[in-house]
Amino acid sequence: MNWLTKAIGLGEKIKKVLRKRSSKEEIENSDWTSCCKGPILKKDLENNFWVCNSCGKHHRISCRQRFDIFFGKNAYEIIETPQPADDPLNWVDTKSYKDRLKIARKKTNQNCAVMIARGMVNGIEITAGAINFDFIGGSCGAAESEAIIYGVQHAIDNQTPYVFFPCGGGQRMFESPIALAGMTRTTLAVNELKKNNCVNSVFNGITVTIDMIDDNPNIARLFALRSFGESLYHSITDACLEDGYKAI
Repeated sequence: MNWLTKAIGLGEKIKKVLRKRSSKEEIENSDWTSCCKGPILKKDLENNFWVCNSCGKHHRISCRQRFDIFFGKNAYEIIETPQPADDPLNWVDTKSYKDRLKIARKKTNQNCAVMIARGMVNGIEITAGAINFDFIGGSCGAAESEAIIYGVQHAIDNQTPYVFFPCGGGQRMFESPIALAGMTRTTLAVNELKKNNCVNSVFNGITVTIDMIDDNPNIARLFALRSFGESLYHSITDACLEDGYKAI
């Protein structure tokens, strides 16, 4: 039975070669990620503000990681924002919207894509907001609009500048007209911010509403992607995209 023993041994070797690949969750929870030259320690990326030393790629970061960079590690307070009812339209396609929300909340440890925080920068108290792209592509629904508006009101009440870091995928189709209504509401909120002389800055940009009505020029990382066509971008802003930026 020597041939059988050899066959079994060969089978075990094949199993080791074709071992089960790591799941997405295992990869996300590991100490490593990949970039231009292969594996790279997440700690090394964090020490360089999540930018690859070799190719300059800006790796995706969460709201809390964004606040850590802006305010300092854990040197800020997260502000709890209102949470509207989930799934007002009872949306279902390949899966229900409620299931998508459960998955996104588990993945990001956030109630919605937007987080608001307050902290100090160079001795100045600042209200800041950020969007987590890992929460359903950073799209905005009722909860996200409420969070943005709540941040604006906090800035007005406390007379602080309001800095916002969006990286989103537009209005959330699972909430259709409700999400679209958020565009008007956030625009009105930012205009109130201006009336109260609270400086508003938007970084990294969503093209419509909050991105195009802030007080200061938009500051975007290199190779930031605008999801509106270049001609539409030009018609909105009367400006052309610089080299290194792209519109689709």
